[in-house]
Amino acid sequence: MKDLSMHILDIVENSTRAGARHVSIEVGEDTRKGIMTITITDDGRGMTDEEVQRALDPFYTKKTERNVGLGLPMFKRTAEQCGGSLGIQSKPCVGTRVQATFMLNHIDLPPMGDLNETLCVMMAGNPDVEFDVKYTVDGIEECFSSREDSAGSKKPPAIAPGS
Repeated sequence: MKDLSMHILDIVENSTRAGARHVSIEVGEDTRKGIMTITITDDGRGMTDEEVQRALDPFYTKKTERNVGLGLPMFKRTAEQCGGSLGIQSKPCVGTRVQATFMLNHIDLPPMGDLNETLCVMMAGNPDVEFDVKYTVDGIEECFSSREDSAGSKKPPAIAPGS
């Protein structure tokens, strides 16, 4: 994948296929430490410890349309190529948390890409899923939530992530 926003989209697609009704996306950049962290958390089906291990195997997938699952292994490889790592925490019937770290100054770090467009695609394709997004740079946060307000309508974005 050419940019990090496509990795985020892939993980969110996994979340929605697993029945998630709420997905949280957090991107944090700490320029003093030179680290970027991307965390995607959902309330989907979750996985057993064995399934978590198998999820990083490119020849394992629960998808029926193909026999490989390259998203998580590629995301892990990208993180590791950039001096970082990828971890998965999951519990059946609770949800899953995927967290990747990257060295910001690494020559192989892909660009973020158009995160705003990616978020629009995610929300348009999953209108029943609530999305919370937080983008932090050196402690300054930009947040967005697609949760409905008390009148039952979607909140307009107060701050567009990454802008």
